[in-house]
Amino acid sequence: MSVNLRKSYSKLNEKLAATFDGLGVRRMATAPYVEGHDDAEHINAVQAIIQQSGGTLANYLATSFHKSAGSGHGSADGETALHPTEKLRSTIVPKDSKVAKEAIDAAQEHINNFKQLLGDDDPTVQTAQNQLNLVKRSDGAGMNLFDFGVMMQTLPFKMTQKVAKMHGAANANTPADQQGAEAQPEGGESQPEAQGGAQAAPQGNEAAQAPSAQQAQPESQGGTSQPPPQGA
Repeated sequence: MSVNLRKSYSKLNEKLAATFDGLGVRRMATAPYVEGHDDAEHINAVQAIIQQSGGTLANYLATSFHKSAGSGHGSADGETALHPTEKLRSTIVPKDSKVAKEAIDAAQEHINNFKQLLGDDDPTVQTAQNQLNLVKRSDGAGMNLFDFGVMMQTLPFKMTQKVAKMHGAANANTPADQQGAEAQPEGGESQPEAQGGAQAAPQGNEAAQAPSAQQAQPESQGGTSQPPPQGA
């Protein structure tokens, strides 16, 4: 059985960013991944553009992802998008929102992957599914985008913790030269911390390739910033 939690969580974040964009919340900045750069450089790039804006991490909701139609995890084909929390809080998900429904579907896909690993009856799976079912009743209509986004991002937390413990226990009983063959359990792209801990800081499990501070530029009036041409 092959389950890619990184891929499905990345897709969830991609759909969340598309929801925010599609419902009219302009990004403050987009920090693209850069081939060959490490996690720390990506974190520094995101922090740098926030500092340049004169704000703090609490002013933005971050979504980090590798593009589902692109090269995938470990490539430069992805980004971290920063949307202003004030605008997200004041924007309500309308009835029959296609982009919100796509984000909810991506969350369900991610939970389904955990079900394959933990089983439908696992308490952490049931809790996450019950929470998502409440949102599904209205497809998020009536929720503000900040609450919608934070809920979608934090749904997998307990499940991810449990899979990580299972993975650690398996590695404890696996010879060191064979541990590289074990699938990593972490399900999330890097997430800069914000809003009282609602988001975790970018983690090495999924931050992958990262942009330098110079390549992570605030949004122009026209939309997403583009990285300069790369040599690779």
